[in-house]
Amino acid sequence: MNDRTETRALARKCGMPYIDIEKETPDRKCVGLLKEVFARNYTSLPVRFLNGGVLVAIGDPGQKEVVESLTFHMGKKIYPALGDKLAIRKAIDLYYSPQPEAVEAAVAQQAPEAGAQEEVEREHRIISILSNKGGVGKTHVSTNLATVAAREGKKVLLIDADLGNADISNKLALFPEYTLYDFLLGDVALEDMIQKTAYGFDLVGGSSGEFKLANINYVQRSKFIRSFRKVSQGYDITIFDLSAGIGTTVMDFTLASDEIVIVTTPQDIIAGYACIKASFQRFKHIEESLLKKVEFYQPRKVYTPWVIMNQITSLKQGLFLFNRICQTADERINNMEAMFSIKPEYMGGILYDRDNFKKAEMERKPLTVVSPRTNPAQCLEYLGKNLLEHPELRNYSQQIKTGLGRFAMIFGMQ
Repeated sequence: MNDRTETRALARKCGMPYIDIEKETPDRKCVGLLKEVFARNYTSLPVRFLNGGVLVAIGDPGQKEVVESLTFHMGKKIYPALGDKLAIRKAIDLYYSPQPEAVEAAVAQQAPEAGAQEEVEREHRIISILSNKGGVGKTHVSTNLATVAAREGKKVLLIDADLGNADISNKLALFPEYTLYDFLLGDVALEDMIQKTAYGFDLVGGSSGEFKLANINYVQRSKFIRSFRKVSQGYDITIFDLSAGIGTTVMDFTLASDEIVIVTTPQDIIAGYACIKASFQRFKHIEESLLKKVEFYQPRKVYTPWVIMNQITSLKQGLFLFNRICQTADERINNMEAMFSIKPEYMGGILYDRDNFKKAEMERKPLTVVSPRTNPAQCLEYLGKNLLEHPELRNYSQQIKTGLGRFAMIFGMQ
């Protein structure tokens, strides 16, 4: 009995469809929905669109964990079909790291007709903004980062995912016709909730005081995540303003994102560290579960959240406190772990200026619009531009232009 026959028999035993990946020509747009690292980790390859979802060849019949993870990462419903592991790995090598000759042969059947204009896929990132408690300025950070990114020419979507206690619409005097509560009830599709703002970014508004929205179950969380990831494909940057706290819903939204940004303050540094620790523990739990249940799974061993230190009295203070967090993480987490580790990175700090933030709240506009020359606005401008850099290319070089420095810039002296 050859490998193909054995795999077909195993598929029947598990009640799954069988797919001969060697006879398939995967749709390039489908393949692009799943990053190479996850395709290799899960021994899975998207093949084609099917009934509003994606047919995916998987190499492991213990499919539940794999399908849930693929759903998170691809943002679409997954239809799994069992294929030969070796054949799937060869196909991954072909479609993710191809040779020029292989590319030409593999995509020849998919060439667009003459005169047809092929849609260009947009590279997009989903970024979660979270904190362990309210009052640290998370919503101010989210709205201003979205404003700065849009000003830099990026297509940005801001989602008020603070379930049950949303505040972005109120802070910006925007009153959407539909909120996430309507989406949860099934009354409206997520893409129909998007509204444009005067600040260049699009917004999906949340809802406050809704018990059902604040206590959604796993199925509802999965629905949210699938829909968010689908909608985000039309944007360069999607920013989630998440609920304060370290509950399961927040952690699942967080780890379904491409990047995680944790906001804390000098007064709440212990709570900030607790948020970092809790998200690491959830990250570790997911990786350990996949390691046990998915054959040949290669776990992500390093968890890297980004930290923003808000309400600081000086840039030096922010960097000092961040280093304290790193030291504590090394002593209490990394020194105790055999396989996994945490490596926080510093995005930057925001200088404290109560009066100007209060002014922005009274005018119900982002601070970078109301008072763009103030110190905290300069900090937010820096953070927004730093966020647009690829994570591996970011570096901490934050500076504040004094009045004399701004004067010199006007006349070309700097």
